[in-house]
Amino acid sequence: MKKRNQNGFLHVIAYFIIGLIFAVTVYACLDILDLIEVPEKYSVAKWLLDQKGNVIEEIVDQDVTQNIFHKVRVEIEEPNSVIENSSFDLSQLNGYEPTRFQENGQPKMVHMMYYQQLDSYAKIIYQELVKNLENMKSGTYNIQFGKTFDDLLHQENGEETLNQSFQLAINALSFDYPDLFYLDVSKIYLLTEITTKLWGTTYEVEIGASQGQSYLNPIFANQQQVKQAIQQIENEKQKIRSTLKGDTESQIKGVHDYLVENLEYDSTLAKDNIYNIYGALINKSTVCEGYARAFKYLMDDLGIPCLIACGTAINSSGQMENHAWNYVQLNENWYAIDVTWDDPVIIGNGYVSSSTKYKYYLKGAKEFFTNHTEDGNIVGDANFKYPTISNENY
Repeated sequence: MKKRNQNGFLHVIAYFIIGLIFAVTVYACLDILDLIEVPEKYSVAKWLLDQKGNVIEEIVDQDVTQNIFHKVRVEIEEPNSVIENSSFDLSQLNGYEPTRFQENGQPKMVHMMYYQQLDSYAKIIYQELVKNLENMKSGTYNIQFGKTFDDLLHQENGEETLNQSFQLAINALSFDYPDLFYLDVSKIYLLTEITTKLWGTTYEVEIGASQGQSYLNPIFANQQQVKQAIQQIENEKQKIRSTLKGDTESQIKGVHDYLVENLEYDSTLAKDNIYNIYGALINKSTVCEGYARAFKYLMDDLGIPCLIACGTAINSSGQMENHAWNYVQLNENWYAIDVTWDDPVIIGNGYVSSSTKYKYYLKGAKEFFTNHTEDGNIVGDANFKYPTISNENY
């Protein structure tokens, strides 16, 4: 009887040990697979990583430990030159690509010249930004890419490549979509969450606002103000459109004349929104970039192929300056239009003569490039390519 009790006791101990081993094994597996939250001092995965000595020390030196949220700001002004198809001939570029919908639900056709020259990573970023433009009106919405760029970020120079692609994508979007006046692209960040586990490191990427910040143009403090400003511009656009008549060239001329006659060049560089279409169409005070953006915005609405070009130009004082203008397609040929220089600053009670008003209207390369030089560097040394314009004036 005593021996039977002793055997029963041993069986209980054996079952307890087996159960304990099973429980510890399950606990360790769940911890290692990151399926449960475990305090660091009780973490089996952490203990195993610590046993790796030099390896974990190297990771710590790089400031990449478990669940560190690593924020990277990409300065828009920094140069880069990662562009796919840099030798692509745009001379035969025709038509439009549908990309998103306007507020009234009608399809919008945008001539995405800059998008077409981005590398594959930048195109992914650009496409997701376009899909989420409505969400981004809040100023705080972040676009999640998950592990889309995980393979890239494991490669040598992968982080640099992704930063450059992001930089190009967001600037290309800004020039393809001039109606995004409510976004401050310098406040849109590339954010990478780096997670290191026993079996390796994973990278998850999102784009948007840094914690507690907004990427809205500070003049438009919230989503309601953004919507009100968009409606103001929509009303102004409809007013302009109601005055346009005739064929395509007549409509181009009508938009050109409206901007020349109603806008003023801001030489103080001190006013708000002078670089965007709100400053041009609502405040009626802008600089060359605002003129060019407003012209493209109105051409896009009319379905006329148009793009914003950047480069340098020699002004009337003989000085070289950074400058922006437009290329527009008419009867299968491309021509240059510089609305800014067709609207010179008049001293006293003078007026703009016809010869001055159309001096840079539908010009060909032979005349236009005597004082304009395109370089496509909307940011840094990006070197975007433009369509070949007609050699002769229209």
